[in-house]
Amino acid sequence: MAEGGYTTPRAADTLASAAGIDQLLGRGGAAFPTSVKIDAVRRAAASTALAPAVVANGAEGEPLSIKDRYLLRFRPHLVLEGVVAVADALGAPEAHVYVADPIARAAVDTAVAELAVARPAVRVHVFQAQETYVAGEETAVVRALTKGIARPTDKPPRPYQVGVGGAPTLVLNVETLACIARSLQSPSAEAGGTFLTTVSGGGRPPVLYEVPVDAPLHEVTRAHFGDDDTGRDLLIGGFFGGLLPAWSDLRLSHAGVRLRRGSLGCGSLHFLERGACPIRIAADVAGYYAEHNARQCGTCISSTSSVAATLAQLGNPTPGVNYASMLPRWATQLIGRGACAVPDAVATMIRSLLHFYPQSLERHLAQGCEACAEAAADPTPRWEHLTVSLPGCAAKQESPSDPLAVSA
Repeated sequence: MAEGGYTTPRAADTLASAAGIDQLLGRGGAAFPTSVKIDAVRRAAASTALAPAVVANGAEGEPLSIKDRYLLRFRPHLVLEGVVAVADALGAPEAHVYVADPIARAAVDTAVAELAVARPAVRVHVFQAQETYVAGEETAVVRALTKGIARPTDKPPRPYQVGVGGAPTLVLNVETLACIARSLQSPSAEAGGTFLTTVSGGGRPPVLYEVPVDAPLHEVTRAHFGDDDTGRDLLIGGFFGGLLPAWSDLRLSHAGVRLRRGSLGCGSLHFLERGACPIRIAADVAGYYAEHNARQCGTCISSTSSVAATLAQLGNPTPGVNYASMLPRWATQLIGRGACAVPDAVATMIRSLLHFYPQSLERHLAQGCEACAEAAADPTPRWEHLTVSLPGCAAKQESPSDPLAVSA
């Protein structure tokens, strides 16, 4: 994504329709329509006579994603242009950039100082998020900015109703804001026509790509592995989207992945090694949630711990335990049971196992699994192999039409 240039201010209604922004889905994971969020904040501000606030959310708690960190470290002005555009459109005098780490904070601090010279009308504050999985959930963002505690709150109210300092607040993911900025820079570019995906696993180093929305999966595998062979399994959307076979014709859009019973989430794609046990990967993810949930909802605490322990036991099943009834029950009963989406993510993982890997589950129940048993006995955190970091790196872009590739 190109660097920002700070375009002419425009009103909220014209911003929402500019260059297809009215079709842009948020890139934080939930895929909520961006223009609907903007309009909700505009109407709430008008009804309360309170000046709204804008937040660029770059917390990025997903262990398998680096896109937001990349944008904040290497394209901060592109993000800030999106911030300024929506702040101008809403009449918001203040904005906040919520960053994931000290390196991103330093880059954004420098860019904000430069912005203050170019566009002094909007005051931009930089806040470093706590290093927790749920720190980027939008009510946790507001709570962190207001009270210094990055934990989700019950809804309603939602941030567009009562946000930072009690004002209606627009919380947008930093990639969403970068999409807005680029569409305003280039009217011929469709907002949200591409998305950033962190591709990892499969025996290859992780890479950040920019790919067209709705591209078939085989185009990514060709770029990443050098062939169209997708005979692997795929952990999609970070830890949120579930496990599914890596079909070559899988369309990489929220609608396309939803049709195949998964979720694109934050857009990340993690390919399992050939022959890797999907039950073990699901147990690894559940173990992460058991360790990293917000520790404030009883249902979430107990369910993540129970699911993680149960999946870990499948390497050496306990006689007499009715695992076959427990998993389907969790797959339905956990939906919507927490202040954030962690229980939903656990339910999605279980549903994917039940739907796509029933034979593997049956085999585990009948005879166990040596790989799963070894993983359960290993004292190291079992999710460590499902993390991607972003050291100092430079963007690689062969030509304006090629995907953006960043070696991580």
